[in-house]
Amino acid sequence: MRYTCDFCGRGGLRAKDRFCACCGAPQPTRTFSPSARFFLSLLYAVLIWGVMFLVQTGINMLYIYIIRESLPASAFFSDTAFYNAYWDVFPKYYAPVCIGCVLLLILLYTLFYTFRGKRFEREICLTKMPLTPAAGSFVLGAAAQVVVTVSIFLLSLVFPYLAESGTQSGDFYSLTFGGGSFLLEVLYLSLFVPILEEVVFRGLIYTRLRKGMPVLAAQLLSALIFGAAHMDLMQFFYAFLTGFLMALLFEKYQSILPSLFFHMAFNGCSFLFQYLHADILIFALYFVSISIVLFSIYFLSTKSERNPI
Repeated sequence: MRYTCDFCGRGGLRAKDRFCACCGAPQPTRTFSPSARFFLSLLYAVLIWGVMFLVQTGINMLYIYIIRESLPASAFFSDTAFYNAYWDVFPKYYAPVCIGCVLLLILLYTLFYTFRGKRFEREICLTKMPLTPAAGSFVLGAAAQVVVTVSIFLLSLVFPYLAESGTQSGDFYSLTFGGGSFLLEVLYLSLFVPILEEVVFRGLIYTRLRKGMPVLAAQLLSALIFGAAHMDLMQFFYAFLTGFLMALLFEKYQSILPSLFFHMAFNGCSFLFQYLHADILIFALYFVSISIVLFSIYFLSTKSERNPI
């Protein structure tokens, strides 16, 4: 929004301008209305996520195009031949491409704030924190993964279509990553994905929403955007809940590190459940994990003693 100088009538002044560039007269402090701050913060959040979506989509499309062009002519003789040839090559390099995409996005965000004269680490609240809350965040992330995994299993017994949906998601995941390096797959999903998503959804989006609306509204809205970004109905529900938990962690400690450790543990523990079977030990761990999550929500909901964002 632009303003007009009250002394000389010159237009084009911004809210942060303390003096008129034409007559030099001091300008009154101008602030946006609550509704304007709300919509501006929401627009900012959508733009930040939109950049991530466009870059990821563009790189995926470019990778698909390169794979198609690299296939031999015999692969286009039939749909079956093309399917087999395509999925034989695609997973081999997909994890490195995804890691490169994460690094590119982090670089773009860093350059954007650097050119605006801001310190990127300060914008995302990358601050030091004690070891105890860091370890607690890691344990909470593992507990949340136990709750989500076992809950989906129990619900699939009652609603069979959830099991079918989970099977389809698992099959697609196996296609995209199954033929590549397992180490790079683990690194990508347990390290690079949490770093990117925490920078975007908590470090940039939540902090801006926090400035334009009440804390609880910012936490719920950032969790809603985080869930919607997964573009899968089943993933939306648990991504919304975990996104809310990570926003609570961020608000409690005023740092991106607790939510990052939570996210790393949550994603990393998903690999462990590939080798575990449903037995009494898992269900005992399930109830312990529920207790940890509920207590953590209560603890994180208490007012932080540190300065607000």
